[in-house]
Amino acid sequence: MALPAEIDVHLRISLAGTVFDFAATAEAARNLIADCATSCWCVAELIDSTVDDLRFLPRLPCERLFRGPQTRSASSSSSG
Repeated sequence: MALPAEIDVHLRISLAGTVFDFAATAEAARNLIADCATSCWCVAELIDSTVDDLRFLPRLPCERLFRGPQTRSASSSSSG
C-alpha cells in the first residue's frame, strides 16, 4: 500500500556502521531509499512498527532535497 506523500514516517539510515533515526515525509523517505539502493552510499529503511513518537525524532537533514521538484505557485513567481 502506498503512503500519502505528506505524512511523516520513521526512516533509519545506516552509514559506515552508525545508525541514524529520522522523521521524514513519506515522499522524501521513498526517494532517499531509492537513491541509496542505486548508489550504495548507505543503507536506508522504512521502520513501520515503531514505538517511538515521531515528534521526538530529528527531521531528516536537507529533507526538502529528497522531496522532489516543487511546483511554484503563481503568487511566488515574479512578472518581468
